[in-house]
Amino acid sequence: MTGLVLVSTLMRYLAGSPIGFSDELSGLLFLSLSFLSLPHVLNTSQHIRIDLLVRKLSHRLAVAADIFANAIFIAFATTFAYQAWDFMMFSFQIGSRSEISGVLLWPWMALMPMSMLLCILIVVRNGLRSLAGSADETSGEGLS
Repeated sequence: MTGLVLVSTLMRYLAGSPIGFSDELSGLLFLSLSFLSLPHVLNTSQHIRIDLLVRKLSHRLAVAADIFANAIFIAFATTFAYQAWDFMMFSFQIGSRSEISGVLLWPWMALMPMSMLLCILIVVRNGLRSLAGSADETSGEGLS
């Protein structure tokens, strides 16, 4: 993506003629980069967490706050995936293409709902692991 923008910019100023499809392709690549990185970041727990209040709570309340936050995220991701799926299906039905280069758009749009569905699966898996770890701690199974 960076190389494409660099080459297009050099061609614009040195040759007077940029690559015509570079802006569209850069936008589609940015969309891909953004939505494909969301599941990875959630899976590796490298996302931004605002936990100023949660750190002050007891363990039980912190677990409850985590469950509440995950429920909000799942509601958002479900709504987003549903809306993005409808948008992608409409694009598929009308055979939507980009304006300049004529790139078929629905495959790129499919990344949005698929990314959100992966995020939901990751959050559910992490939540189940967290609950299993909490159950082990309270029952004493986790102690050696």
